[in-house]
Amino acid sequence: MADGIEDEFRGIDLGDRRRDERLARVAARLFEAPSASISGACSGWNESMAAYRLLHGAKATPGAILAPHQNAILARAAEIPCVLVIQDTTEIDFTPMKTMKGCGPLNDETRRGFYLHSLYVVSEAGLPLGVLDTAVRARKDEDFRQTQTRKQKPIEQKESFRWVQGYLRTQEAARQLPNCEVISLSDREGDIYEVFAAWAQAGEDGGRRAQWIIRGQQDRALEGMEVEAPQKLFAALESAPELGTIEFSIPAKRQLKKRKGSTVQVMRSARVVRQRLRALRITPRAPFRRGDKLPMVSFWAVLAEEIDPPPGQEPLSWLLLTSLEVTTLDAARRVIALYLRRWDIEVFHRVLKTGCRVEQIQLKEHQAVLNCLTLYTIISWRLLYLTHLGRQCPDLPCGIVFTEAEWRATWAVAAAKKIGGQKKGEPLREPLLGEFIALVAKFGGHLGRRGDKPPGAQAIWQGLARVRDFACTWEAIHQA
Repeated sequence: MADGIEDEFRGIDLGDRRRDERLARVAARLFEAPSASISGACSGWNESMAAYRLLHGAKATPGAILAPHQNAILARAAEIPCVLVIQDTTEIDFTPMKTMKGCGPLNDETRRGFYLHSLYVVSEAGLPLGVLDTAVRARKDEDFRQTQTRKQKPIEQKESFRWVQGYLRTQEAARQLPNCEVISLSDREGDIYEVFAAWAQAGEDGGRRAQWIIRGQQDRALEGMEVEAPQKLFAALESAPELGTIEFSIPAKRQLKKRKGSTVQVMRSARVVRQRLRALRITPRAPFRRGDKLPMVSFWAVLAEEIDPPPGQEPLSWLLLTSLEVTTLDAARRVIALYLRRWDIEVFHRVLKTGCRVEQIQLKEHQAVLNCLTLYTIISWRLLYLTHLGRQCPDLPCGIVFTEAEWRATWAVAAAKKIGGQKKGEPLREPLLGEFIALVAKFGGHLGRRGDKPPGAQAIWQGLARVRDFACTWEAIHQA
């Protein structure tokens, strides 16, 4: 099982071959027990101390650790016609770690930690491809308090500049993938004019550029319109011709809403949603930037509005801005389907924080924390990749992912406990990947009843810890 994660570090250069090999071993140990502490995942005192020395060493940096994984992403993406680079930011809360250095205030000054901005890559069908880049930022206490002067700062000094940098990094990847369509996805925070300008400037030399889909937030003023309509974005879209409708189901969900100055929890009902789609090519008015004149940029806006929502439920509506041309119903449907992949990064961050428990990292030095966090981002991707393979490629032999000791030991324990399809006394056979992933998930708490959904990442990461113990016992018995 660890062989796959070790492949992500082939070609790493930390200045010494022994250090390179040690990093791959540490990553393998953490992958085998993602919820454990570093010392809990390692085998004994010596291996634990070697891991701590590596993470604290000057040669190990987040960039050096991530570099071979980035190359592996490009190699995977080169075989795929379209990839999505999803941007999002999440809090890494280290408030209980009073001795950790380099932390800053989060949403209030009593909570301390970092903000992690991730660029998570998936295929159009949802296959996780890797973590293209990460940026960790700690707010300064003085910046947290100076809310009145934020708008006066140049964009490069604002927190929101991370979205522009994320698009520029995606653009670099697009230039390295001449036969692949690369699309950047962002939520409302990414609705920044400098992203539009960066896209326009990237096309000036005629080379390939990354496209983008961003959920709109601002009711922008518009320049000359192609139809007679008001000069504000939302009003213009409401008067745009209707392309058609789409229909899909949504599950029930608890949501936080602001009401009368306080935040309350409300329940969104499970229902079938019908939305009407409208699209319009727009040219927003470039905002004023002191000392800089932004270019005029034209792109497309797609409005999806729910038709007849149930009483008491807010209508589900989206405004999506995109560099992709949207002149037909099929094109609008594709833009919405692509944007819905944005939720994949929410799952990725959940695995990172809940499965790998990065907010429980017991390290004091800032650099060591960043190194460890970078390792866990790759491990979180690999867990999701494994989950996806189990669902989409169930007929592959499990030996392509798991070692012989892992599947033999787990299969034998399952037979003894009457779990899964193997019966006690039958000769061991190599199971299929989907069959074995389901078995791993059962050891992680997934019931696997008829009608249950496929196992998720949580059941798999919990089951992997059991698989590791089974394999260690198996190897010890057979080497005795």
